[in-house]
Amino acid sequence: MKLNLDNPWITKLVALIFAVTLFSFVALENQSRIRSTSPTDGASITSSEVITNLPIDINIDRDLYFVSGIPETATIRLEGPQAVLTQTLATQSFNIETPDLNQMGPGRHTVQLEAEGLSGQLNYSIMPAELTLEIEEKVIEEHDVRVEFNENAHLADGYTADDPVLSDETVTISGAASTMEQISDVMVVVMPEESDVTDDIDMLLNVLVLDETGDPLNVNISPQQIEVTIPVQGTERTVPMNLEEIGTPHEDYEYALEFAQGEPEQITVIGESGILEEMNDFSVEVDVSGITESTIRTIPIPLPDGISDSNPRDVDVLIRVTPVEQEAEDDDETEEDEDDTV
Repeated sequence: MKLNLDNPWITKLVALIFAVTLFSFVALENQSRIRSTSPTDGASITSSEVITNLPIDINIDRDLYFVSGIPETATIRLEGPQAVLTQTLATQSFNIETPDLNQMGPGRHTVQLEAEGLSGQLNYSIMPAELTLEIEEKVIEEHDVRVEFNENAHLADGYTADDPVLSDETVTISGAASTMEQISDVMVVVMPEESDVTDDIDMLLNVLVLDETGDPLNVNISPQQIEVTIPVQGTERTVPMNLEEIGTPHEDYEYALEFAQGEPEQITVIGESGILEEMNDFSVEVDVSGITESTIRTIPIPLPDGISDSNPRDVDVLIRVTPVEQEAEDDDETEEDEDDTV
């Protein structure tokens, strides 16, 4: 029988049959995929995951042996059922470790890292797969700590450094016997960030253990950091103080400046040696502006450039105020008394 495709009804019928057939095929494929991946059908999804930067546990008696050649971290690839893998990642209840190294004893050994605490349903691979490590007998020693400080490079001119004070003058160092034999210097290096230092230096510094060429050694240090204090002292000089009147005095008054009772008349200044050598006295300026009666004022002592400290830092000054008219009247009365006497 020959179909008349020119008939629109026949064309619509054929298109409908194709559409129904295609829909049925896609629906059956989706149902088949759902059944194959559904846990209720007894099947499970297999997945994998890579975890990096996992610490490595070293199985050895650290009081007897020192181990070198083991990296700090490793990478593991896990593969297995999705449900088991998800729980493993959530709990992180496993660790990467070496085999028991105590049974191997001193020497060079090649070992494989192991994963402890993983489910038996998971497969894993660790990177690096193998390690070549060195086991040596451990030696423990105490060493004095030396302080290196170049005061010429960091202190201001005229300042010197006293002996440094350390929170720990000795440290305990442990390591492989062959490495401990190479120890040439145990030190801290004091390098302030600023230059021309005039104040005490306080720093928390790492302890360095070096061989004779100045290279750091692979050892354990306790404590690893110590506090270092370096007292800094400037050159001192004691000179007399001169009181100088400044400001705008009242025209009807005259002023006289003197040190208050019990106040020192000399000052000790600390600073650059060149400036101190040229200093024969120290001027203290007293502002008399607005003062119309005798009074005692505490005058702070400003420090000029090159002077970092002084003793005292302020001084009490007696400002005596005398009216100008009163002095003139006293002079007239004196002259009258002399005339009467004659």
